[in-house]
Amino acid sequence: MVMREIHLMCLFGSVLQTVNTRINKTENTCLESHCTCDEQQKNATCTGLDYVPHIPGSVEQLELIHNNFSDVNFSRRFLSNITKNNINQFKLIGNFINYVEKDVFVDFITLKSLTISEEKQLNVTSLCNALVFVNTTHLERIHLYRNYWNNIPFDVFEAMSLRTVTSISLEENQLATFKFPDWYTELKNLKTINLSDNNIIHINFGDDVTLLIEKLDLSRNDFVRIPTFCDKMKRSQVPKLRSLILNGNAIRYLYPKCFSCMPSLQSISLHANRLTVLRNNTFSELPQLKYVFFQFNYQLKTIEPTAFNSTSLISIHFGYNNFRFDKTKNNNSRFNAEHIFKHSPSLLFLDLTNNYLPSDNNTLGLMFGNLDELKYLILQSVGLRKLYPSFFRNLTSLEKIILQGNYIHSWPPETFDNMRSIKYINLRSNLIHALNKSSLSENILHQLEKLDLANNPFTCTCDLMWFRNWVRTTKVNLSLTFPQEYICNFPAEMRGRLIIEYNPTPESCEPTNPFIVIATILSTFTFVVIVVILLAYKCHTYIRNYCYIMRLHRLRKRGYLRLNNSDDFEFHAFVVYCDADREWVHSEFIKRMEHEQIKLCVHHREFDPGVPITENIDKYMNKSWKVVIIMSNDFARSDWCQWECDYVQERRRRQGKDACVLIMLKAIDAYHMTSGIRSLLHTTPYLRYKKGIGEALFWQALVNTLRRPLSVPPMAI
Repeated sequence: MVMREIHLMCLFGSVLQTVNTRINKTENTCLESHCTCDEQQKNATCTGLDYVPHIPGSVEQLELIHNNFSDVNFSRRFLSNITKNNINQFKLIGNFINYVEKDVFVDFITLKSLTISEEKQLNVTSLCNALVFVNTTHLERIHLYRNYWNNIPFDVFEAMSLRTVTSISLEENQLATFKFPDWYTELKNLKTINLSDNNIIHINFGDDVTLLIEKLDLSRNDFVRIPTFCDKMKRSQVPKLRSLILNGNAIRYLYPKCFSCMPSLQSISLHANRLTVLRNNTFSELPQLKYVFFQFNYQLKTIEPTAFNSTSLISIHFGYNNFRFDKTKNNNSRFNAEHIFKHSPSLLFLDLTNNYLPSDNNTLGLMFGNLDELKYLILQSVGLRKLYPSFFRNLTSLEKIILQGNYIHSWPPETFDNMRSIKYINLRSNLIHALNKSSLSENILHQLEKLDLANNPFTCTCDLMWFRNWVRTTKVNLSLTFPQEYICNFPAEMRGRLIIEYNPTPESCEPTNPFIVIATILSTFTFVVIVVILLAYKCHTYIRNYCYIMRLHRLRKRGYLRLNNSDDFEFHAFVVYCDADREWVHSEFIKRMEHEQIKLCVHHREFDPGVPITENIDKYMNKSWKVVIIMSNDFARSDWCQWECDYVQERRRRQGKDACVLIMLKAIDAYHMTSGIRSLLHTTPYLRYKKGIGEALFWQALVNTLRRPLSVPPMAI
């Protein structure tokens, strides 16, 4: 009997050991059909489940993504299979969770980071209750992003268990407002708040709240002005804020008081807003400002002289604004070249990518004249066609310059000589055909570490010999794409070949004796001149007759036939005038001419609606026998009138001077006289209108001129 009992006990012990072995094996294996586990990285990701499986004991980072937990009680018990792990990062993404119990996170005593995302149906109040019972002093990051919640209880982070949190993210929800109650002051460790990609119009601060955050991201919301961070006593409620991000909002105005109560701010980002003007002293209220990010503000039209007034500013990112650093058509300046960066003496970095910079000899020199501390300058795709030494004369500390994507083909030898610290020059994707020994001085070449000239249309002729030899021997880095993107573009037989494969012989590149070349050219020229003179003298009559016959033949072939009257046209005359003279044209001129049975084509009456004006002009001028031009100072100032005047000049050359009738309504002064009008007045008689004595004679002469037949053949061919 005793032996039987001993046998049963041994059997029970064996079964128990087997069960324990299986349990331990289950707890230390990965459910490979639904999970991926990396024991070396200590992480696991599970998907497509309706329960939480066991995971290897080494896993510390768990991600449950796109499971189906809609019908389960998401509680401490539901997560019991993973509570023995020392989970420090826990992510719940798109699991259709409806409700969480308040004890759900109790066993996560090592949790440092909690992420809940794409849980649109989750009851936010239940989540607030669960956060109250978080049982860890290690929690640092809470990320509740892309849940599309339109309301979050203001006390969601009030729990004592969250006092160690350093980062809170609520991005990509649908919040319209956000409130910082007074208890936020107790979050002493909170450094970062991310509220980007919501619909927030304004944020509210409690009367006594002081946030110790260092970074606040409000990007892609609906702010129309900079939020206020001052309390009622004008004290800062964000005294340690170092970075403020307001990209992609609808901010229209900036002025110095916008940035009050931010004594520690070092970085401000205002990409893609709706600003039209940068006002004077915009950033002067920020004593520690170092970085300004101001890109993709396409509506910006004006920068006032001291807009960047800041002695602490070291970096300006001003790219992709499509801002024109030149004068308007009315000669009004959009900015002050001399003062724009004059009040930023500490500037080290400047990016002007994808704006427009003029290539004149003065503007850039004035803009950069006070930046002797600047180390990095980016002028990529700014439309530069020329480089002048004055551009960079004062940039003595510059280490890197980017000139990529412009239209530069050459520059004076001394252009870069004042850059005593230059290490990197980027001239990629310009129009450079060749470099020679004088393009960059010996000092510049000696101190350069990198020179990028890729994607230029090099001309592989003897002019490129020095550069070809230099790239073969230099230790300067010619970019990662060398030699693949250093390709010959001309001549045709070399197109597509690498520069380093260009191998002309020294003999073929020896210069020809200049005296022989000059003598040959002069001899050939003299011979040609003598032959031409002799032929012109002997055959001048035949040549003139032949040219005249050929021109008449060409004109007839194009359809320019003899026109003795206006029967072949719908209108007697097409009227060209400036809108400023409209009253006289309609009340006097048209009324009198149509009384004389002269049918006129006037643009406001005859033109087809919806058709481009140039097509209308071409169509109705071809339907008119003659053209009447009514001139005045206003006419001379009008671009459209000038264009019509040029068009009439072409018609006059084809049909003779009688095809054009000029009326000088008001004398044109010398300031407004253009070469086109002067040429027309010198070659065509015109009628001068003056009210009073002689007015009747003017009208009679005008009627006779409009009825006079065209000269045949044309007077001017």
